Amino acid sequence: MRRSSLLLVALLLAPATALAQAPDSLVTARNADGTLRMRLNADGGLLVGGAYDGDATGVGIPAVGVGTRMIWYPGKAAFRAGNVQSGIRNDDLIGTTNGTDWDAANVGNYSVAFGQSTRASGDYSFAAGYVSVASQQSAFAMGENNTASGAASVALGYHAHTNARQGSFVFADRSSVDYLRAGVNHSANWRVAGGFRIFTASNLSTGVTLQSGASVSNWGQSNAVISTSIGAYLSTGGVWTNASDVRRKRDFVPVSGEDVLARLRSLPLSTWTYKVDPAGVRHMGPMAQDFRRAYGLGNDSTTIGTVDADGVALAAAQALEVRTRTQAEQIAALKAQNTTLQHRLEALEARSPVSAGVPWGVGLLALAGLVGGFLSGRRRVSA
Repeated sequence: MRRSSLLLVALLLAPATALAQAPDSLVTARNADGTLRMRLNADGGLLVGGAYDGDATGVGIPAVGVGTRMIWYPGKAAFRAGNVQSGIRNDDLIGTTNGTDWDAANVGNYSVAFGQSTRASGDYSFAAGYVSVASQQSAFAMGENNTASGAASVALGYHAHTNARQGSFVFADRSSVDYLRAGVNHSANWRVAGGFRIFTASNLSTGVTLQSGASVSNWGQSNAVISTSIGAYLSTGGVWTNASDVRRKRDFVPVSGEDVLARLRSLPLSTWTYKVDPAGVRHMGPMAQDFRRAYGLGNDSTTIGTVDADGVALAAAQALEVRTRTQAEQIAALKAQNTTLQHRLEALEARSPVSAGVPWGVGLLALAGLVGGFLSGRRRVSA
């Protein structure tokens, strides 16, 4: 903005010798010493010159107070066009305007202001719209009731305020009458109730949407605060949902659950703290290098995709379920055998005339055989 203002000044202060090839003039105005101050060309081109001196006293401004006018103020190389009124409500700045927005004290050097009761009081500042204010060096305010009060800050939209935070950017939509204020220096602040939509293709087919969850994203996701064109999103409940549509996948290969378990047994697991975490914050899991070495999944050896970690966990769970089901079937068979042997033992005892010797011996032998068979079955299952 500063460069643009300086360029405007340079053009306006160009010496008469640079105008030799200009179209024929209809009107010219010069100082007593012959210095060109204004020229209206036959083709409608207009040049207005002047001398910049900072006008410390403020006496060089062409007009002050309320009214509708266009002003070139050469003493400060500043330009104004529009209307100034008093009594316009501005809750943030001064309650209501007092009609002095374009007086010399409120005109910054090399500044520009357009619209109604706008104020560009900072040097190299720009204000446009309705009751917007750019009060610091290189500040930019445009829209309705916006204030850029930090150096090199930008306020756009409706009731946006940079809050004296330098280098900040504030855009506020018209969903609320409250002011949106920058909280820290060098920050970007947005109020967009309908969602912040970033497109990375000219046909709007790819990108990211930040939204409240009350509206549907460009890609059909609802109840999301972050949604993407590839299908993944963060729900309003805080759940990250990965894209897993079969139509997005290729090169399918079956998984051996037992192989996954075997690799999992050798995968080192530990608790640890990220270097950027505060003291006392702990996490648990494998190192990306070990995970990559064990399973060969993901893009590289420094990250672990959540979909890959979930896949390993599910494959391991399936393999354990098969083991559990097989063991349950074997245990059920052993229980049936035990019941049969118990019944046979009871029958033998009932038929035997001997009081305790032989039947109890037979029973002990049968029980020993049953226990041995059960343990042997367990060892086979574990293997």
